[in-house]
Amino acid sequence: MKSPVFYKFNVNPENASRIDKIIASELPEYSRSRIQTWIKNGNILLNGKTCLPKDIVKESTLIELTIEESESLDIEAQNLPLEIIYEDEDIIIVNKDSGMVTHTAVGNFNNTLQNGLLHRFPELKYVPRAGIIHRLDKQTSGILIIARNLKSQHYLSTLMQSRLINKKYSSIVSGIVSRDIVIDKPIGRHHVNRKKMTVREDGKQARSIVTVVKVLENSSLLDIEIVTGRTHQIRVHLSSLGNPVFGDHLYGFKNNRFMKNPKIMDFLKNYDGFALHARYIRFIHPITNKDFEIECLPGHSFNVIKSLLLENKNGCTN
Repeated sequence: MKSPVFYKFNVNPENASRIDKIIASELPEYSRSRIQTWIKNGNILLNGKTCLPKDIVKESTLIELTIEESESLDIEAQNLPLEIIYEDEDIIIVNKDSGMVTHTAVGNFNNTLQNGLLHRFPELKYVPRAGIIHRLDKQTSGILIIARNLKSQHYLSTLMQSRLINKKYSSIVSGIVSRDIVIDKPIGRHHVNRKKMTVREDGKQARSIVTVVKVLENSSLLDIEIVTGRTHQIRVHLSSLGNPVFGDHLYGFKNNRFMKNPKIMDFLKNYDGFALHARYIRFIHPITNKDFEIECLPGHSFNVIKSLLLENKNGCTN
């Protein structure tokens, strides 16, 4: 006899929304129609009570989802190259490659980090979303936390919702950022292009702390700490300054800004990523209760971009 599969989520103030939207965000591998069917069938409870798809979930609400194992998606375990930079019995830290999707979603069920994790760590099939606690955009590289069991998953998810996980990124952006800056601008869905986010007054509060590391040729190397974790937050905030992430055409990066640097122009011909890397994370370990921090510096493509821009700025020809 198959056992039911249980999921639990707690809602923080910024994530308050319709129940069907929250579940779709937490479990993107399931369609909206499937989620609405679960709600109508009483599989989803809000603080122990049944609900409707349009119900707005308030702060601190406990969402419980129960589905039969036969309904849970059979996500394929795939032998994919993964860089594991730390692991113990309770957590795994991955350095995700640029170009890899974090987890499966409708229309994208293969070659994701989730597929690779299920092959490398088969026990993750019993943890929601294969233990993935947070996300990185496809073209963003860097550190991701994976919970290895249900206890760690619940604990780390609570830390994330309470903003008790410190995250820092490295980025190269187009244009000169002349000083350190704190960006406090709300973010919401773009009115026209639904694939984009944008700064808008009715959006969700978002805060990024930007530190200038080095000025390069028509560009800047930055360190960014995010206090909130909105979709595309760093990309939107930097674009709003007129300094889009290098290579991020969705948010305004233009190749022709570097016409005077033939090496960069040649590099851009075959470059489909962008220079944004999650390099540092810090939190209290779920079992040891001790401070845990880890850093993973940007990889080859990021460093090539930095070297070429620094080379031209310094007037080198070799």
